[in-house]
Amino acid sequence: MAAKSFLLKITDWLQSTEMFERPRKKLPGKWILFEYFVDKGEELLHFQEDDLKKYQESFTIEFESDEQFLLESTISIKLVQNIKHGSWSVSRNFVSLIHPENFRDSIEFQFAFDRGNLKMLKKDAAGKIEFFGIFRKQKSDT
Repeated sequence: MAAKSFLLKITDWLQSTEMFERPRKKLPGKWILFEYFVDKGEELLHFQEDDLKKYQESFTIEFESDEQFLLESTISIKLVQNIKHGSWSVSRNFVSLIHPENFRDSIEFQFAFDRGNLKMLKKDAAGKIEFFGIFRKQKSDT
């Protein structure tokens, strides 16, 4: 009897632990940028939540469970200016945002989850940071 109770506790813990959840299952939802870094020439610029409010900038990306995405951005980053919607796919720790009409405008980010936040990184061919953003998942109204 005690063994069954202990086994149930372990099973519940395994099902509730974030690190055991597959990235594909964690991505769906609306993610709102609250901090980001961009490399402008020789300088790495850092923008925090207060800066986003001050400059009235926003960046949201919604990953739908049917592997479609919607992207809305008012930040001035060339990287995301040509893609607003399309399909997404995950391979290991990379998420690809696939442009529906022009594959060359597709973007691949390295991503990770940390304390419930989504971190997305894009580097150029030389290894410079084009974009590193930290997103918070929007709570559903239901």
